[in-house]
Amino acid sequence: MISLQKFFGKDDKFFALLEASAEEGRRSIQALTDVLARPESVENLPAFNRRKEADKRITEQINEALVNSFVTTLEREDIEVLSAFLYKIPKTVEKFVERLSLFPELVKGVDFSRHIALLDAATDQVVALVKMLRTLGSGLIGEAKKINSQLQIIEGDADKLILEILRELYSGRHEPHRVLALRDLYELLETVIDNCRDAGNAVMHVVLKNS
Repeated sequence: MISLQKFFGKDDKFFALLEASAEEGRRSIQALTDVLARPESVENLPAFNRRKEADKRITEQINEALVNSFVTTLEREDIEVLSAFLYKIPKTVEKFVERLSLFPELVKGVDFSRHIALLDAATDQVVALVKMLRTLGSGLIGEAKKINSQLQIIEGDADKLILEILRELYSGRHEPHRVLALRDLYELLETVIDNCRDAGNAVMHVVLKNS
């Protein structure tokens, strides 16, 4: 079996593309932060669509490179899985903004600050992990595990947050249509963090296999 380290030894095309995809995900979160600061004024859907399309093009480049490269089936699967999880981050962010644009008046006064903090932290960890793929086999498995553990903690905090929010939404103090709208939005934000967790696990699978 050809190891990823040997395969990428002379050509870091895949590393560069995967890193670019991770960075697109982080940029989508940075743009989302601006929207969540003023959700009632959301208006730049084309910008989010362009960001998702940019990451889609990166994913397509990865798939094309895999077709034209000599790599084992298992390795190809590893790269495809990671690429798919990375693409889901800006894709889900775009879906969130689309839903938000349908009823911005229903989220006036909603505090998304805790979600912003979790999303920022999660995408930062994903970028760090993806960049570590360039150092496969160099004894950094401990650092990779540490970063991925932080991702798991963030995902756990997001689970606790959604339970807390749902408890409040179903308290009977909110109009039914507002409850439905906010639940949909909160669940999409949790999905973004789940995508980050999945991307982190995919990186760790590759790191452990090549350690």
